[in-house]
Amino acid sequence: MNKKRIAILAAAMMGTLALGTTAFAEESENYKIGFSFYNLSNAVWAELVEEAVAYGTELGCDVTYVDCGEDAQKQISQIENFIMSDCDAIVILPIDATAVQNVVQEALDADIRVVSYSTDFEGAETNLALDPDATGKALVEMAAPFIDEKYPDGEFTWVFENIPSIELGVLEGDAVEAAMKEMYPNAELLGSQEVLSTEEGVSVTENFMQAYPDNRVILGISSGVGVGGNEAIKTAVSAEEYDDYLLFSVDATEQECQNIANGDPLKGSIGLGGGKEHARLLIDCCIQLLQGEEVERYTPLPPTAVTADTVEEYMAETYGK
Repeated sequence: MNKKRIAILAAAMMGTLALGTTAFAEESENYKIGFSFYNLSNAVWAELVEEAVAYGTELGCDVTYVDCGEDAQKQISQIENFIMSDCDAIVILPIDATAVQNVVQEALDADIRVVSYSTDFEGAETNLALDPDATGKALVEMAAPFIDEKYPDGEFTWVFENIPSIELGVLEGDAVEAAMKEMYPNAELLGSQEVLSTEEGVSVTENFMQAYPDNRVILGISSGVGVGGNEAIKTAVSAEEYDDYLLFSVDATEQECQNIANGDPLKGSIGLGGGKEHARLLIDCCIQLLQGEEVERYTPLPPTAVTADTVEEYMAETYGK
């Protein structure tokens, strides 16, 4: 991301828009909306597309989704299919933001509205995404009371399960590492590895536990960490040892919240509204654009710390549980 784009993003994140989920009273004219995602093994994204179909149906829209399996050329072909099938709007989570620019322009030339999710790209009319700096810092601030209690001298080791394969993940990861260095200058980062899916969360956490058997602090920036990493620790140690592990994640999916409520190794997760809320926001953005309403260029998702003290309230508000 160049400096100009970062500056625009930063300004927008401090800006004005906070879209709420809207029950549209007007006719949606049976809009056709396509969702093009690059990896639906991520729990939040899988939840999102399923909710998009359900919510779209409530509003009289025809919503479909595809997964390119992290194949950029396949994603381009899938978007071309959406264009050929006369979609009115397309929501894209790209594997390669640069690679989709030409096909996005094709969609715009065909008067199709285009919305980006998480990873922004040129041509998108709005981008629904987390603020990487705010989210990374919030993760460390959430972990801090737990770390301070077990390591009052600030000397400990930790591992990081990040997402360096996407631009937003790099920025969020940088924010986490910067916040950890500032708050815990004597802590030692032993290693980092990418985790996006639950399966990766299991395998990467298992590998870290084998490589660093004395390490007890694990930070991650996906639900794959909060679900898969949590399961890996539970498999490896007895329930009496759960309190020794300080596992923290981002997304606060329903399963992550349940893990926190159960007193599992997962001690906290940063909530961003969950896949269901994201789905509704994205569908609302598409309909607003199609109905000629003004939508801000960036739509930030504010981070919320979910721990044992707040998990019941968060689950009730977010998942109706």
